[in-house]
Amino acid sequence: MAFIITENCTGCTACMKRCPTSAITGERKLLHVIDPELCIDCGACGVVCPDEAIYDNEGNLCEMLKPAARPRAYVDLQSCVGCEWCVWACPFDALEMVSLKSSHHFPVSEVITKKCVGCTLCELDCPYDAIHIFRGDSPKAAWQNERNAKYEEEIGARPAAAPASDDSDEKAA
Repeated sequence: MAFIITENCTGCTACMKRCPTSAITGERKLLHVIDPELCIDCGACGVVCPDEAIYDNEGNLCEMLKPAARPRAYVDLQSCVGCEWCVWACPFDALEMVSLKSSHHFPVSEVITKKCVGCTLCELDCPYDAIHIFRGDSPKAAWQNERNAKYEEEIGARPAAAPASDDSDEKAA
């Protein structure tokens, strides 16, 4: 069962631009529709809808989210083996392979945040369970960022965090 758009739709086209499978069609300022054959139930459309017009496949109204809270992909650097399956799966070119600044011997996947819509295609295609979709404001996203930072520090890809400095020395000078 696909997401649906109700008569609250004002035809702003935000959902159509965000849909990774081009499942949404419609003319500007007119009611849009979702093709259930193309819809992958990712919810990317619902988080950008300003009209409260999109319902998920369970009949729940999708919540519009600010950009920082929207779902997006997070790569677990410790699990990524550089296979590129996620890169190939992404319809928005929101993933790329990068080399870590260390002796790490193979490239890993990196998310281009501005392009990622959190559609889950990369997560579904990853054979190593190394990429997940989390809301940007979720504890899981914060935990993954911390885990990656620690890993990068351990392998020498990132300098250790400097201790907080006391500004009183600078002010006294």
